[in-house]
Amino acid sequence: MKKTFAGSEKRQSPRFKVIFPFEISGEDFRLTAFMKDISDRGLFCETDRYIPVRTKLKISIGFPELAAKKRIDKEVSCFAEVARIEPPMEKQKGHYSLGIKFEEISAAEKALIMRFIRRRNLKEAEELRKMYLELKTMVAHLVAVEESHPTAEHFRKVINGAIQELDDVAVILECEINELKNQ
Repeated sequence: MKKTFAGSEKRQSPRFKVIFPFEISGEDFRLTAFMKDISDRGLFCETDRYIPVRTKLKISIGFPELAAKKRIDKEVSCFAEVARIEPPMEKQKGHYSLGIKFEEISAAEKALIMRFIRRRNLKEAEELRKMYLELKTMVAHLVAVEESHPTAEHFRKVINGAIQELDDVAVILECEINELKNQ
């Protein structure tokens, strides 16, 4: 699958890498798992409990970033199913990675997930742009240092090569930021 600049794969639904806890409950258990990525169709997480494929779940995901600004509870609570588990066999003590597919999720909850993904993507894209601009400033400073320090010239040449590649990526990044702001 082709990767986009933001790191999500081109699938039916974009995925976004995140690491934060959420609640999973089944017929006879309730636990906290740690999400690794999310889309509006499902998520990938880690847990210390073996949960077989096709197990029906109830999941609750809180989005505090979205709730903080409006002082309302932003949570997705829906039914889901384990689509895959790694490793596929139960161990005595273990660490498991689960692919979970949302089964019954409202359009409003899907929209909430997508809004979360867009905001996180925008925030990270803006952070990358800031780092890029800081690198450009460092190169300008290296030119001044180069006049008094012989090693600075070599350092500047290496940095200039990297900056030339980053210039191309920066154009893509600006397009992504504009697209995310307009959604």
